[in-house]
Amino acid sequence: MNSVCSVATLLENPLPIYAVGAVLATVCGLAFLARRNLPSLFALIGVVVLTLLLVVVERVVVTEREQVEAALLQLMRDVEAGDMPAVLARIDSGAAKMRNDVEKLMPQAEIKDTGATSVRVEVDAERLTATSRFRGKVDGVHRRRGMRVFFFDEVEINWVKRGEQWLAEAYAVKIKGKAIDPVGQVDEN
Repeated sequence: MNSVCSVATLLENPLPIYAVGAVLATVCGLAFLARRNLPSLFALIGVVVLTLLLVVVERVVVTEREQVEAALLQLMRDVEAGDMPAVLARIDSGAAKMRNDVEKLMPQAEIKDTGATSVRVEVDAERLTATSRFRGKVDGVHRRRGMRVFFFDEVEINWVKRGEQWLAEAYAVKIKGKAIDPVGQVDEN
């Protein structure tokens, strides 16, 4: 499991590649300066080429975790744009409660800004499911009442992979650690 985790780390974050490449290039560069021979020059060139190759691989390979993060960001952009058909397209067809909540909530508010911080994604590759937990932000105006709608707290979204696409299938919203019903909150305000 550790080797899988370390490969995933390399494929999701180029910083270790840059760091190891820089250290090895420095060592090979010092060896070349000290010896001034062809093998040390080839070692330096090899390290630089290998580092660049690994960075390209890191950019090209998109892991399941990165796909879920991208799906989350696109979902938030669609909410911010007020594009209900696009939001519904990113929700699994079997997620009736989530789809109903979107159909009820989106017409009630004009969202000006969305965001997610501290995003953590856990993927179950065997079951093709994932869970994203993050601090979500929604800032907008209630269309009928003209009041500000603002949320910045804990959100959890469960995802399922259908074909090549990750779709949301359930969600939970918490305020100060306590689960809330977003539809009920908007209806009360």
